Amino acid sequence: MNVQKLMKEAQRAQKKMAEAQERLAHMTVEGTAGGGLVRVTATGDGSVTAVAIDPSAVDTEDLSLLEDLVTAAVADAQRRSRELQESEMGSAVGGLGGMPGLF
Repeated sequence: MNVQKLMKEAQRAQKKMAEAQERLAHMTVEGTAGGGLVRVTATGDGSVTAVAIDPSAVDTEDLSLLEDLVTAAVADAQRRSRELQESEMGSAVGGLGGMPGLF
């Protein structure tokens, strides 16, 4: 493979990755905990945009359970966001995995 062709492929891959990152910023995922008592919405790039808490999850005498549910829902949303990122980026650079050092 000549260097010029390799550079063009790298530029194409870079453009596709930038497009995928833009799409990810507009996609959302939802993480849940406690059977849906706590829901966290995040963008595809991992930014948390909303937290919804069912009133039945709030016990003012014991907030530690609610804190644990929020932590678990955030972790779930982040995991789903990473999965979405892997999927989108994999699609964006499909076929370019043979370029050593690109990723």
